[in-house]
Amino acid sequence: MSGPRPAARAARPNPSARADPAARPDPGVAPTARAVDRGAAPSAERRLDPADRARAALRAGRIAALTAGGLALGKLVAGQLGQSMAVTASAVDSLTDLFASSANALAIQLAHAAPDRSHPFGHAKIETLATAGQGLLIGGSGVYLLIEGIRRLLAPEPLRLAAVTLGAMAAAALITAALVAYLGRVAARTGSSAIQADAVHYRTDIAANLAVLAGVALTYATGFSRIDGVLSVAVAVYILTSAGTLLRLGVRDLIDTSAPEERVGAIAAALDAMRARGELLGHHRLRTRIAGRTLFVEVHIELPGDLPLARAHATSDRARDAILSIEPDAEVLVHIDPERDEPA
Repeated sequence: MSGPRPAARAARPNPSARADPAARPDPGVAPTARAVDRGAAPSAERRLDPADRARAALRAGRIAALTAGGLALGKLVAGQLGQSMAVTASAVDSLTDLFASSANALAIQLAHAAPDRSHPFGHAKIETLATAGQGLLIGGSGVYLLIEGIRRLLAPEPLRLAAVTLGAMAAAALITAALVAYLGRVAARTGSSAIQADAVHYRTDIAANLAVLAGVALTYATGFSRIDGVLSVAVAVYILTSAGTLLRLGVRDLIDTSAPEERVGAIAAALDAMRARGELLGHHRLRTRIAGRTLFVEVHIELPGDLPLARAHATSDRARDAILSIEPDAEVLVHIDPERDEPA
């Protein structure tokens, strides 16, 4: 086909006019588990006004930062009083959490800014950059803890003040569990990749806190001080694994990776249904990419060459609406082709 093709750009309709909420996935099913997969389909609970989503995500980022700061201070005091390198290592981890969550809060605020002339597609990838940066920061803290754990293995020191160190780690595990549950709910409602990354990260902290708690208790019970160093190394390895996961997720979005196959397949099925009803001759070049909380969809639809432009445009609008019924928060671009003029 020569010359420019008409295109219908998706203008987001009123959420109340979109798909039946009963057909959406159940938002109550394991929100924290869904937070791991940032390519997961949006839940019905996420059907919030963009301004409300921004406020909810920003509030969650600030709460995570404040919580991390409190945990870091409490663990640091307990670790120094009890001379436990494992507890001190956990405090360093919480300190990096403070910086990471603070950076996330700023990234969320910037990412929800309205599109402008320099950024016509919006600023959603700022959240993706924050996720990748969080992975690098956490990885650095993991390397530090690994070095300190090895040093404690080579030169073990006796522990003191069992009640202080054990109490601090037990409280940290409970507080972190409550924070993870909260972040998971907010991530499911807002689709914020930065909050999703925070939820993934703090969930690994729960296991790390419990491991340190058990190890410190075992050290006091047996008097074998090298357990503290062993636990420090184990926590460091766990942190490095978490950092690798976050870095991989961040890089995935930065290089415009397609949405998962099941989401793309659902979109293709909606267009195939239109073809079966005779509304389209076909479709091709269905492409998707994820940027932060936003899914971008582009597709070419095939229509009779003699179809009046107004009817062709109306059909492209219906194709756009069919996609939005599956992906309510997507940005959709539909190209109109006279039958098939290029390979799929």
